[in-house]
Amino acid sequence: MGYPKVTYKEEGMREGMQIEDANIPIDNKVRLLNALSDTGLKHIVVGSFVSPRYTPQMANIDDVVSRFTPRPGVRYTALTLNQRGLERARKYSPPLSMDPDPTDIPSTNCHLCDIFVRRNANRSQAQEIAGWDATIARAIKDGAAEARIGLSAAWGSNFVGKFNLDDRMYLLIKKE
Repeated sequence: MGYPKVTYKEEGMREGMQIEDANIPIDNKVRLLNALSDTGLKHIVVGSFVSPRYTPQMANIDDVVSRFTPRPGVRYTALTLNQRGLERARKYSPPLSMDPDPTDIPSTNCHLCDIFVRRNANRSQAQEIAGWDATIARAIKDGAAEARIGLSAAWGSNFVGKFNLDDRMYLLIKKE
């Protein structure tokens, strides 16, 4: 019996920054991204190309991406939630990889904090869940042998506090 394969994707530049002060100097963000790049990580999400109205911490993502020093062997990506964000991100390819991640498998995702997802993606937790059926149907149609579900803000959020195991399990087994 072998051990399960673990694939780590570093999200601190995106997920972590979103709960911090929007006024972190660009030089500090670039220094952090460069330091993360030197750790041996294989995949770093550098931020998100989203509206600064909803996520002011990402207002200077263009500056960060244009100023950091990419390292060989590291896959750099960014979150885009719509066509406009995708077009902005494409301006930085390379160093950003716009190709599908070869380790990606069909996946669904849901935020435990409805306030967070509304502020981050301008949609609700219920809207995220409503998309699951289409993702599952596509995976079945494509003959996927494996899939995953992701829970964001699974242990808590700065808007509503901590979540516990019951909160996580309720969301995963909830029947509409």
